[in-house]
Amino acid sequence: MNSQTLGSTLLVAGTSIGAGMLALPLVSAATGIWSGILLMMLMASLACYGGLLIAEACRAVPEADNLHGVVGRLLGKPGQAVAILAMLFLYYSLCSAYITAGAGQAVAITQKMGLALSFSQSATLVAVIIAVMVVVGTVVVDYANRAMFFLMMMLMMFIMVLLLPEAEAKNLTHEVGQPGMLLAALPVLYTSFGYHCAVPTVVRYVKGKPGDFRLALVLGSIVPLLVYSLWQFATNGTLSSSQINNLQGSPDAVDQLINRIGEFSYYSGFNHLISAFTACALGTSFLGVAIGLFDYLAEVSKRPDTIIGRIQTVCLTLGLPLLVAVFFPGGFVTTLGYAAVALVILAVFLPVMLVWEVRKEHLEEPYQVAGGSPLLVIMCLIGLAVILAQAGIVSGWLPALDS
Repeated sequence: MNSQTLGSTLLVAGTSIGAGMLALPLVSAATGIWSGILLMMLMASLACYGGLLIAEACRAVPEADNLHGVVGRLLGKPGQAVAILAMLFLYYSLCSAYITAGAGQAVAITQKMGLALSFSQSATLVAVIIAVMVVVGTVVVDYANRAMFFLMMMLMMFIMVLLLPEAEAKNLTHEVGQPGMLLAALPVLYTSFGYHCAVPTVVRYVKGKPGDFRLALVLGSIVPLLVYSLWQFATNGTLSSSQINNLQGSPDAVDQLINRIGEFSYYSGFNHLISAFTACALGTSFLGVAIGLFDYLAEVSKRPDTIIGRIQTVCLTLGLPLLVAVFFPGGFVTTLGYAAVALVILAVFLPVMLVWEVRKEHLEEPYQVAGGSPLLVIMCLIGLAVILAQAGIVSGWLPALDS
């Protein structure tokens, strides 16, 4: 494997791994650990195939620098409009989820310090910290993101070493959740493999070589799957399903889960480790999404690259997610479910339409993703199931995983 392919693999994996993994123990407790792993494999496969389809479209339109340009070339203005709406909905949903989760962590930390900030005050504090970093510039975000990602992986390995010996086989039984729970888990699981906006960068970085970007996308999807599986074995092996399920009625279920995990280690500083890991996971995800949305809105709104202009843009970036987090605190897991709807549009339906147009115009050159039309149809059906699952959760005929 050459350095470009390795770097692309890490880019894909790093974009996927983040705060979404904090919700996975709640999901696997509701579905059963083994059923949850199988569903996660299905969602990883769906995400990987969508990435390969985007790569096929990017290779067929080498003059385009990003996904927006590829969509414009193949689907025109209507396709770009759909992509823009889906991207904004995805980014705003994720920002709202990260503010919600970050506020929960800030409440817990300030309580230990004797400050006892309210949820709305903590949410505002989290948003302001991220806003300052984004306004200062991409270089600051880049280095902060690198440092937090490296620290997150180191902390995770240390946590695995401490937790796995405490896992009990009786907690990793073959019990299967109710069918409604299995379906309700799909949106959160799928959101955990969202890296598709980075695919054009990967294709360009490996100079459009099919073998290289195919390997990078496949391995980049497998690495998060392995990391998530180890994380769930450690957490769900330490706590029983009933213990985790009892937390799901709480509005801060993720925060309580992290605290409960911390009680099962003999290492005196474990609570600090798990809190630092959670903060890094939230920070890397939030910074990546925030800077991406900031740059996009700056281009669309044509704000000047001055201090005043950047402040105006960051208000557009984080103002709405902050209001949603404060006035509609639906929970971290719930908001990730909403993000899954937009991700399905961007990473399932849109790629299928792109390659359909590529193949119709015979632009695919010597490379075409295997599977043909039947697999495209199957992919769309699975994507539709994810959207219907989220609609079922919202309407109440499917159970919500964090309520």
